[in-house]
Amino acid sequence: MRNLLISHFSFLILTMKTISIFVDGAVSGTEFAGAAAVARTKEGYFLGWWSRRLPQMTNNEAEYQATLLGLSLARRLGADVVEIVSDSEVVVRQMQGQSRVISGRLKRLHHETCRVVGLFKIVTFRHVPRELNCLADALATEALAGRVVQMQPQQPGWLRKGILEMRNEK
Repeated sequence: MRNLLISHFSFLILTMKTISIFVDGAVSGTEFAGAAAVARTKEGYFLGWWSRRLPQMTNNEAEYQATLLGLSLARRLGADVVEIVSDSEVVVRQMQGQSRVISGRLKRLHHETCRVVGLFKIVTFRHVPRELNCLADALATEALAGRVVQMQPQQPGWLRKGILEMRNEK
């Protein structure tokens, strides 16, 4: 029975629209910050990216803003299951419930992020080293400098087609 449940759960995850969103925030001594989000399929195909220039804030605030930007991108793509990939241990640990949120300004962003996470069926958070988050890092740095680059989200029709074919095979 347990194997049947695991198998059924695995099938449900596979049939949902699943994407990974790589996010990063950037700050420097200037009056601005930057945030970026890059959407990819689990196979590694790019679905789109957004970046945004933000007013001056702390690095952790910029990381939360990047996470919110990434969740907005995931909503635009119609994702059901989202994996947020970040090089911010603070955001990942706080969103996983492993660390407390003490700062009042971060509490506001954390609550907003939790609210948006509730709009999806499943959202997970994964920490990666900065070297594995290169594109989001570069886009956030460019946004910080005022150079905002967008790749408008592409509806993954080929992904939906594959899901329908998989459902018909069962």
